[in-house]
Order: sequence, then structure tokens, then C-alpha cells
Amino acid sequence: MKFFFSLVVVLFFALSSCKNSQITYKHYGPVAVDSTQALSLDVMLATFQANPKNDVFTFVAPLVGVCQSAGCWVNVQPSNGELIRVRFKDHFLIPPVTEINSAAYFHGKAYYDTLSVELQKHFLEDAKAPQTEIDKITDPKIELNFEADGVWVKKSSSKSRK
Repeated sequence: MKFFFSLVVVLFFALSSCKNSQITYKHYGPVAVDSTQALSLDVMLATFQANPKNDVFTFVAPLVGVCQSAGCWVNVQPSNGELIRVRFKDHFLIPPVTEINSAAYFHGKAYYDTLSVELQKHFLEDAKAPQTEIDKITDPKIELNFEADGVWVKKSSSKSRK
């Protein structure tokens, strides 16, 4: 009987640790993301820059920023260091507590956009940036953006990221 009980306890902990080591993802947006088709962020950028008419991609990248107000955008960062903002088509949202540095899969369209001073300040306010950083914005700027119509992100726990 002791052997049977010990075996059950060992199996329980083994299965629990396997379950905890699995990453659970959740899908957001109207388009399903096929992660098997995902390019790296750097490959996606090189492909788009070589031919901007080829603008629909599926890519994977770690999140480096998430809108803290509503989860209405995220930032990803290629190896060249320039942040790319991913906005969500038709304004779908992801949880603002989505884990930074977790890998996310995106499907959508790359494009260049001119951001007004007001919009740049708005994004910094959403990111809870210091007022001194917000006040430095004085000119519109052109940046590469991505409009995702589907995203697959690590499922957020109920705990805060802090």
C-alpha cells in the first residue's frame, strides 16, 4: 500500500511539473495565426525592405513593450535596435499584463507610417513613460509599423508582472 501511495505521489508531481513547463498561448484577433509559417522578425524585415509590395507576413518575436492602458499595441525589437510597434486591426486588445520578453506570433501587414507629435506622445503615455521623455517629442516621424489581424501570445497569469 505504501508503494502504491508513493507511486501516485511521484506521478502526480511529475505530471504537475510537465504541465507547468508547458507554455500556453491564447489567440486574439479575427485571423488565426499559423505559427508553423512564422519567420523571425529580422527575416520579415529584410523581406519587406527588399520588396515593400510583399507586405503580409507571419512572424515571431519577443514582446519588449505592451500598452499598459488597454493592451491596444505592443512593441517588438529586431536585432538592429529600432522598435516596431504592432497595432491591432479593428482595435482588438490583448491583456495589458501580457508578459514582456515572451514570444508572440503575429499575422498581418507591414507598412510605413508618419506619426504625429500627438500620437507619439499618446503612445508614450500609454507606456507610462516619464513626462520628461514625453516632452522631448517635438516633430512627426516616419516609422515602420505592423498591423496585426491575428496574434498568438503567452497566456497571462492572474498575477501582475511587477
